[in-house]
Amino acid sequence: MEQSKISAMMDGKTLTKENINKMYEMVQNASDAEEKKNVMKHSVFFVGQLPLKENHLVDLEKTERIINTTVPLKEVQDVMKLLLDGLTTQTLLLQKEDGSYEVNTKYEKSIIKVRKIARAYQLEREKELEESMPKAKKMYQMGTKYYHSGEFKEAAACFMNAVELAEHRMAYYSLAMMYMDGKGVDPSLEEALFYARNAIVRGAVIAEPLEREIISKL
Repeated sequence: MEQSKISAMMDGKTLTKENINKMYEMVQNASDAEEKKNVMKHSVFFVGQLPLKENHLVDLEKTERIINTTVPLKEVQDVMKLLLDGLTTQTLLLQKEDGSYEVNTKYEKSIIKVRKIARAYQLEREKELEESMPKAKKMYQMGTKYYHSGEFKEAAACFMNAVELAEHRMAYYSLAMMYMDGKGVDPSLEEALFYARNAIVRGAVIAEPLEREIISKL
């Protein structure tokens, strides 16, 4: 599929481990003014995807959740550090005495533009998945039937298919519960948290209490 203008702008700039590592290395290796300017333009995209609280403060808990949707739990803090250190080095973020991070309003106009691009990218991605959603819904419904009949391995397989087909948020939620309880899969709180956070990021508010329960058990 030909890359759209929006996806081309986001290429290499989404909040994944690989992209964050690359951004951090670019920050550390930029030597002359032109290189630093280009790295700054690249890095603004990362700030534009950060969830914020009031007063331009970065919501670190929600940021960690987003990172955990692509990065194993044991690596999340390291990746978070690279992200925050890289952006702070460029003064895109300002670290406060209490350990919180504030978006530098000096770059507010650029960040607002990037937030619009990031949102358009998200909508574009959702549209790409729409074609597979009917199949994913059927797999989710089949998984639910298997689950309620006690056929947990079959249920887990169906939910996995729904996730792979169209990132079905309730399938993510169901897998989170199954990994927490060890039904149909080997029990793993880390895997449970991964799936719960994927569900939440995709709009499944129902998974938020489950996320808290899993964290309390870790």
